Amino acid sequence: MHTLFHFRIRTVILLIAVLILFLGLFQLGNFVSTPSSQPIPSDLIVTLGGDSGARVMKALDLYKLGYAPKILITGIDGGEPQIRPAYLTWQALFFAQQGVKKNVLLFDTESANTWQEALNTKKLMEQQGLHHVIVVSDPPHMRRLSWVWGRVFADSGMQFRLVPSNMSGWRADEWWLNEKSAQFVLAEIVKFMYYLVRY
Repeated sequence: MHTLFHFRIRTVILLIAVLILFLGLFQLGNFVSTPSSQPIPSDLIVTLGGDSGARVMKALDLYKLGYAPKILITGIDGGEPQIRPAYLTWQALFFAQQGVKKNVLLFDTESANTWQEALNTKKLMEQQGLHHVIVVSDPPHMRRLSWVWGRVFADSGMQFRLVPSNMSGWRADEWWLNEKSAQFVLAEIVKFMYYLVRY
């Protein structure tokens, strides 16, 4: 009787653990896309590398609404260093076609990953005496960006604000039902773990 009671207790605990794990999996979309913020008036807008278009469109909207007078475009994630300036060309061309003047745009051709983007943005802000930056990326990157930029900007006196793009196909609440969302979530979990260990 005593053994049966312990077996039942262990079974209940196991079922609760499985339920928590199961519910946790459903919340991964919300986990990776939190935290994000509404924009506030700033000195600079950064559109991060690896963009397929949603980020530059969001940065353009923010610029036209007057949230910052400058836009920093960062390069492609990874890749050969000599390719990065060329990658920035299509973004610069897009901004120009939308009426953004050339002297508004700044370029980061050095960064090859998220950590370098944060570090190089911080250096630029120090050089130019800037204090507030809006960081634009896709929703599933927000958790990792919050950790990385928080580490880089700690004790700097400068502030960053994460603003998500309007990425098509992103469904945080039902990420497992959409191939694109599922790929983003699973990739972000791996990347987040890597950054936690690496930096």
